[in-house]
Amino acid sequence: MLIALILVSVIFMLQTIYFMYYKSQVKDIGEQLSFISKHHSFKFIQTQIKPKEIYQLIDVCNTLLRNQREQNQAFIRKNEEINETIVSLSHDIRTPLTSLDGYLQLAKRSENIKETTHYVTMAQTRIKQIITLVDELFLYTKLQHMDYQLKLKSMDLINMLKRRLFFFIDEFAKNGTEPHLDLPESPVYIIGNESALERVYENILRNYFLHGEGGLTIRYEEKQQEVVLHFSNLLKQNELINFNQIFTRFYKDDPSRSKPSSGLGLSIVKSLIEKMNGSVYAELMNNQFCLSVVFTKTEGGNGDEPASRSNYRG
Repeated sequence: MLIALILVSVIFMLQTIYFMYYKSQVKDIGEQLSFISKHHSFKFIQTQIKPKEIYQLIDVCNTLLRNQREQNQAFIRKNEEINETIVSLSHDIRTPLTSLDGYLQLAKRSENIKETTHYVTMAQTRIKQIITLVDELFLYTKLQHMDYQLKLKSMDLINMLKRRLFFFIDEFAKNGTEPHLDLPESPVYIIGNESALERVYENILRNYFLHGEGGLTIRYEEKQQEVVLHFSNLLKQNELINFNQIFTRFYKDDPSRSKPSSGLGLSIVKSLIEKMNGSVYAELMNNQFCLSVVFTKTEGGNGDEPASRSNYRG
């Protein structure tokens, strides 16, 4: 009987000690959480002795702290992006507006009809730059909404490209170059959106005229069920491209933002192509900037037989 009483007493004492230990551990966790919250510390909860239940509690608390910090960092990055966007937009809109006002003032003061016409023409150019910027900003904003979908249908990838190249015939003439085309003679069908594909081609070509040098080469490649268009050209001297950011909104290769561009062109290209279930990537290949557009080939027209190819300029 005495032995049993002693055993019960020992067990009770051990339970009391264990309970007090648990209590001290929970209190310590609470104090660490309070310190972390008060001082915005990046520390995690620690303890030297970890019973299973306490260990699980600490693990859950540290996971919550880790997630909160990741969310805070994401919020900070997002806030920085918003601030950079505001600065970029302010600069890109203010610059043509300032020169527009200057040209209008000069036109107003000039008594020479030829000079007045020149100033008015330059002012109209600045107005077009502002309209283009606002248009690209509006389109980019629409494309960021997950519920914004394009109406897709079967269409000829090559015919659309040739039509858009013809639209830029004057720009090629001013540039003193002709595009070198390595394209199939027969149609190549994909599932896409006509207006979206036109805008993709337009932005890629405008990017070439703004940043490229020498001739533009457009090469077709077929990989099983995928079709690829490679747009390649030399870069202008001293142009440095950050390939990790090239499809980022408002990205420009010149920090001074001196070129008449919104910095949204290739970002819009990427968004539109992805809306058509394609992909796009950029790389430096043989000392040339190469932009590659990838789509899934589909049946249409004359079927999906391998297309014959033609090398020509035009």
